Amino acid sequence: MFSPSPAETKAGVLAVEPYFQGAVPSGRFDALGEVRPVTAQKSVSQYTLIKYGLTDRLSIYSLPTFSYGWGNGQSSTGVKFNDLPIELHYNILTARPAQYRPSVTAYLGFIAPTGDYTGLSQSQDGVGQGAWFLRFGFQSQSVYRVMGHAARLRVWAVGRQAVTTAHLRDTTSYGTSTGFSGTAHPGAFGNEGASFEYGLTKRWVMSLDLYGTWAGSTELVGKYRKAMQAVHTQSSWSGSYNLGPAMEYNWSPDMGFIGGVIVPFTGHNASRAIMPEVAVNMVF
Repeated sequence: MFSPSPAETKAGVLAVEPYFQGAVPSGRFDALGEVRPVTAQKSVSQYTLIKYGLTDRLSIYSLPTFSYGWGNGQSSTGVKFNDLPIELHYNILTARPAQYRPSVTAYLGFIAPTGDYTGLSQSQDGVGQGAWFLRFGFQSQSVYRVMGHAARLRVWAVGRQAVTTAHLRDTTSYGTSTGFSGTAHPGAFGNEGASFEYGLTKRWVMSLDLYGTWAGSTELVGKYRKAMQAVHTQSSWSGSYNLGPAMEYNWSPDMGFIGGVIVPFTGHNASRAIMPEVAVNMVF
């Protein structure tokens, strides 16, 4: 569910995978990894993975995302369009299952700051970071036979590094309120992990993702205009480790369904939310 996929292996192939994901807050990991109670909005997101094979090795990828939040004594956020990732995926090494040789795909792209982040009516309305990010990483995939059934292993590591600064005013997604004027430089963030898929039958597949997420320190600089109060803060590094069990059903070679749940089981300085997820995979 969470693991990234390799580049398409044929020019002209289009993969479309719409996801629906919920987020039910269940506390927050403190600096020592203890879970503390916290009140936060529930949310639901709809994002669509779109990947097109430009050549037999190179694909272009995008992930447009919409989200909606409600609860916690606040008015609903309404439907929001989030920051937009766009990447190129290049197959450095093509898999050869008969030789158990894995594929290796390199990722390079950016995140455009298309989500609301400044001049908000309430902080919960913030769904963007207001800065351009460089996206980079790699993924490797290999296929084996285990007890007469197909098994697929994926490993990956990806990072995102801010290359511009966000200019802020009043209420923002960085926790500022009315009267603030300043800037924020978001910290780098990313994830790495492994996923295992096992074919129970030709149509039913069991999968498990195990991965970690991390985020670096964000620097906030500015002042509140009326009070002339200077602000200069740096957030703490954060991270969490997550399990994502799921089941997949494929009713044809080009179309299938997957459903599962992502559960954070440990972390520090990070929110904790149970995230059920469903998706439909289509290849044209």
